[in-house]
Amino acid sequence: MNLRALISRLSISTRLTLWFGTSLLVLLALFVAGLYVSVHLGLHDDLEARLREEAAAVQAHHEAHGFDLTGSSSTASHELQSTPGTFVRLLGPGGDVARASPSFQARPPLSVELPSSRTSTVKTRTWGGTSAQSLYVPFQNESSAVAWMEVTKLQSPIHRQLHALRGWLLLGIVGGVGIAMLGGYGLARRALRPVAALTAAANDMQDRPTGTLPTDFGVKDELTDLADTFNDLIGRLRDSLQRERRFRADAAHNMFTPLTAIQSELDVTLRNPRSETEYREALQVVQQHTETLSSILEELMTLSRIEARTDRPGPARIDVSRQVESRVRRAQQAHPEAASIEWQGEAGLDAPVSPEDLDLVVDHLLDNALKYTPREGRVKVQVAQEKTDVVLRVSDSGIGFDTEAADRIFERFYRTGPAEQQAEGGGLGLPIVKAIAESYGGTVTAWSSGQGEGSTFEVRVPLR
Repeated sequence: MNLRALISRLSISTRLTLWFGTSLLVLLALFVAGLYVSVHLGLHDDLEARLREEAAAVQAHHEAHGFDLTGSSSTASHELQSTPGTFVRLLGPGGDVARASPSFQARPPLSVELPSSRTSTVKTRTWGGTSAQSLYVPFQNESSAVAWMEVTKLQSPIHRQLHALRGWLLLGIVGGVGIAMLGGYGLARRALRPVAALTAAANDMQDRPTGTLPTDFGVKDELTDLADTFNDLIGRLRDSLQRERRFRADAAHNMFTPLTAIQSELDVTLRNPRSETEYREALQVVQQHTETLSSILEELMTLSRIEARTDRPGPARIDVSRQVESRVRRAQQAHPEAASIEWQGEAGLDAPVSPEDLDLVVDHLLDNALKYTPREGRVKVQVAQEKTDVVLRVSDSGIGFDTEAADRIFERFYRTGPAEQQAEGGGLGLPIVKAIAESYGGTVTAWSSGQGEGSTFEVRVPLR
């Protein structure tokens, strides 16, 4: 199993902690490396500076009293006194040791390594198994011969400081990363606690479909918004499932009713011998129920075809007013004894709709209005442009409906009352109108002032 597969099996909080700890470790390592190099260079620069200060002090004393490389002046021993940890020697032009500070007595011999040039030079070398740093400074003695002053310091104190610094820095890295990872893990667990609550609630919803996801996490953050969004989605899905169940039950009932009537009529007819007239009447009843069943099935197929659309219909444009007017004239001719139909349309309204779809919308709205409006009533059909929409409005003075019915009037097989339930039709006309309008990015609405106050249905479709 590779590392990626292993990490993918870890929990989110563990992966976040590992990512945070690794990132912090890299950042701290880079910072500590830079700090260590800076301190290392600083300590060595400080050592060189102290060598030069020591040499300057000895040289200043020389200027006041003068060096005697071969003599034995009373100040010679004083001139070569050095601070603790510093070793000073005066060297002749050939590298021979003329004077040495008393601190050399406790150390093994130190070889002389004169610079090749007559300039102040710093050299690092090994002395008795320990690293040391020497400064060579040229000067002229009383005989004008070039001599050298050698000032040496051991680097072991620096190395001890750097070793201690490395230990503390390593301890700081390990401790800091460890504490940060523990804190990060706790913070990640706390931040992801709502996720665990959402998961548990989702698992419970498998047994209780009516439940919802929790949204009270003590804070208002992205997870709260996510839970609210999922609750809205769950609510819509639950409503959709309820509508589908109601649709299946209504569809079965509406198709079973004519089938039952046909079966009953046939049973009664075949029970005893009958005259030709009685057989004809029975067949006419069967034909009526068969036509009702065929109408329901045809409307179901039409509704399924419209709802199965994945894209809007093509961009072909038609004159909406002319198309609607032709369907109004046709309805007037087909229903001369029904309520009067008044037509009012704005000419020249072109919209990207299919003539067949528009005919279905107009026919179903007119059929619905004429069905529920008495003969002495009135139906008004209007087509107009409102802003960027073309609006088809069908109003009637029929039986109307109440507020409760307005919320469900576009549901499949829904009827509003006993009188309406006795009317002809499969109960799918208005759902077909809604499906067509929505397939074009439009809307359909209905309103009524109440029972007996008439109703208005309005379809809006974008002009573009």
